[in-house]
Amino acid sequence: MRKRHYIIIAVLSYLVLLVATIPARPVVDLISKNAPVNIQGVSGTLWSGKALLINTSNNIKIDKTEWSFRPWKLFLGDVAAEINAEFLGNDISAELGTSFLGRFFVNDLYAKVSAQQAAELAKLPLVQLSGTISLAIESAQWKQGEPPLADGEIRWTDAAVTIAETASLGNVTIILSESDQQQLYADIKNQGGDIRVNGNAELLPAKKYALDIKLLPAASASNNIKQSLGMFAQRQNNGEYVLKKSGSLEQIM
Repeated sequence: MRKRHYIIIAVLSYLVLLVATIPARPVVDLISKNAPVNIQGVSGTLWSGKALLINTSNNIKIDKTEWSFRPWKLFLGDVAAEINAEFLGNDISAELGTSFLGRFFVNDLYAKVSAQQAAELAKLPLVQLSGTISLAIESAQWKQGEPPLADGEIRWTDAAVTIAETASLGNVTIILSESDQQQLYADIKNQGGDIRVNGNAELLPAKKYALDIKLLPAASASNNIKQSLGMFAQRQNNGEYVLKKSGSLEQIM
């Protein structure tokens, strides 16, 4: 038993030494040739290195990426690295990794992007978003082909949506957690603005989703905003508009 223990330690130590000394450029060049990503300006090693530009096939550009390998994670059955980069002029930091069992994970993700930039990335048609979206994700994990789980918070400050007329949403907060069914659950609320938002979204088994949101126009909401709410939500006797929707994730992805 002790002999096996020493062998495992020796193998892990060799892997750490290997990662610490292998130049990053040949490995990154191999990834670029076999994946829809172009990585430029690579220096350093797999242990600790840099890339000036990462450009994906859907034209997402990540600048000034730095990584630092975390060898102690190997003893937990994970391969992980601390990542710092810039995306659309904003700093991003996170721990990215995968387990030996094929589980991918992101820890301590902190990022910020303008709401309009987020709308453009999501290719939302006929809508303009204003404000700033900040992510503080404590942990997220998933396996290929399965919905993710996450704990953390998304804040949309000075939120506003413009279609035919601009509707202010104040400050929107989305709390991500794990539901009783061990699926991703989002609690959605806001403070201020023309519309009070209170509801939730949840991933369900068999790759389904459920959305239940109440929208209450404030005194500042114009008649045009109220009429717009009635186009996609059901008006209630108390003046609220209820948006309930469920279905397959494949229909919206």
